[in-house]
Amino acid sequence: MKGSFMIHKKAPLLVLVLLFAQTIAYCAAAKTKIFVVSSYNREYSWSQKTNEGLCAAMLKYGYLDNQQQVDEYTKNDTVESSKAIIKKEWMDTKRHNTKEEKVAATTKIMADLNAFKPDIVFLGDDNATNYIGNKLLDTETPVVFWGVDGLPVKYGLVDRMSQPGHNVTGVWQSGYYKESVELLHKLAPSAKTFAILAGNSETATAKAKQVQALANQGALPLKLVDTVTTDSFTEFKNRALELDKKVDAFVIVNHDTLKDDNGKHVEAMEVGRWYLENIKKPDAAPEEQFIKEGVLAAADDSGYKQGYMAFEMGKSILENGTLPGMMTPRAPTRGELLVNSDRAKELGISLEEHKDAYERVIEGMAAKKS
Repeated sequence: MKGSFMIHKKAPLLVLVLLFAQTIAYCAAAKTKIFVVSSYNREYSWSQKTNEGLCAAMLKYGYLDNQQQVDEYTKNDTVESSKAIIKKEWMDTKRHNTKEEKVAATTKIMADLNAFKPDIVFLGDDNATNYIGNKLLDTETPVVFWGVDGLPVKYGLVDRMSQPGHNVTGVWQSGYYKESVELLHKLAPSAKTFAILAGNSETATAKAKQVQALANQGALPLKLVDTVTTDSFTEFKNRALELDKKVDAFVIVNHDTLKDDNGKHVEAMEVGRWYLENIKKPDAAPEEQFIKEGVLAAADDSGYKQGYMAFEMGKSILENGTLPGMMTPRAPTRGELLVNSDRAKELGISLEEHKDAYERVIEGMAAKKS
């Protein structure tokens, strides 16, 4: 048996002690080593949800032993269970999103990753997938990503969706933008036109392009008038006020990489607070985090499902020997249809009259509390 040994009944005590110590050391070394990289930061709502999903799957499949270990890992970014040693690092690209900063984060993380020698690497969202993933491409280390906006072939890690062809596969965000805009229209049926407001990050521009594509195909119940993608908080505000006079509704996507006139990062909640206080039009977004922030409606592209499904794919690699290059990247099914009751009240929309349109109500507007 792997790691077992035979002991002669007359073996000296010192020999027994040494053999036992070697066995314990071997068992510890044999634990699965899991390395996780998040594109963002611990405080970011989406990252919290993907972490919940990843941890739930690790707990279910025995890579974490109990909730205490989940809490320890979530707080300290490292934990050792009976089956695994797990370590996590953050790129923090919401607040440090220049190319130079991303390269510097990649260099540091790759040094730590190589020293750790993981059995598998999980990469959360676009920047980690692109920057860290391309450093690991065609190595012996299997890689599973989650949270890539749009088809993952765009980063060169996957040859084609049916057969990735390398050591990388994972979970991508198909985005339920059509369903989100349809929910918005059900809540505000008089709305005819809309605009997109977004930052200029990889995730924001990808989502904006997906909404634009749907609009160009005539797949949405509202007509797209204009799209704003910018790194400037001043431009974001000016364009939002300008479009407020021209459109009936807005689609809000990631606005967490904006900077003020001095080049300082503006927190997403500060952007959200300004938007909610100054724009009084029905709005939709692609994920639960925006509804918690205070946006009206979303068909949730669940972060929890992203993390959970990614670990299930990783488990198949670890336990069944499945080759990542043969595993088709996956996208979870739609999450819940969500509405924010405070925003609805603010906009004069009766949720009681539209109770068949949504599946769950979120109360409170986090951006206004920040």
